[in-house]
Amino acid sequence: MLRTGETFAGYVIKRVLGQGGMGTVYLAQHPRLPRLTALKLLERDLYGDAEMRGRFEREADLVAQLDHPNIVTVYDRGAEEDQLWISMQFVAGSDAASVDVNVLAPARAVQIIGETGAALDFAHANGVLHRDVKPANILLAKAPIGQPERVLLTDFGIAGMRDSDTTLGSAGTITATLAYAAPEQLSGQSLDHRADQYSLACTLFWMLTGTAPFNGTSPASVMNGHLYGQVPSLRPLRPGIPPALDTVLARAMAKRPDDRFASCTDFAAAARRAVTPVGQPGPVGM
Repeated sequence: MLRTGETFAGYVIKRVLGQGGMGTVYLAQHPRLPRLTALKLLERDLYGDAEMRGRFEREADLVAQLDHPNIVTVYDRGAEEDQLWISMQFVAGSDAASVDVNVLAPARAVQIIGETGAALDFAHANGVLHRDVKPANILLAKAPIGQPERVLLTDFGIAGMRDSDTTLGSAGTITATLAYAAPEQLSGQSLDHRADQYSLACTLFWMLTGTAPFNGTSPASVMNGHLYGQVPSLRPLRPGIPPALDTVLARAMAKRPDDRFASCTDFAAAARRAVTPVGQPGPVGM
């Protein structure tokens, strides 16, 4: 763990922003420019695997080409002291995992999903899968009073470098990713853009209820839910939710990718229609 004031790869460490299974993210001062960045240091054991290191470099290079208002910008990447690092746009604010689901309006939740879906579709069109869509990877940037937060998706491709650790924790505990993983991720099938859509639908379920759709007491029970369970209804958990939204989520979380929506934007548009009263316009920006 780096301390405040330490220098790493030329960046001056300010403080820790967060920690996860893949590494630690720091707020850091750029070595040459007058700006703060989010500096992510990946676990050291990734560096010792040449194939993993090459994959990280390819992923980072691909993500750095994604220029979209709802995607966190990647500035640079490298290796220092036998540790891989990546510097990204610093987003002042919070993430979707920290929202109070008891007060978050369904229309706002759907708007956040819509902006995230636009980011995902843009990435998919450019040949990049996210593979770890979840509330903690959806950042909500501070905005002027009266304006909604700006939505940005982060951590593209990084989690996919360590498939075993993106489903189960080291001690056999349930990780956030397992709670949002598509059936094809868990069964080892090849992935396409529809796996991200499934995870995005699980994320909307959490944002409306405060719980993942398949919330078991063990990794095996959660996996069984994703692979074989029926998508639960939102309404027992969030009274007042329109029944049509259950139908939308059931399609976006279909076991067979072919049965899902064609795109994340299509899923978000259907969700918007489901929560918008007849005769009223949808949320701004969608």
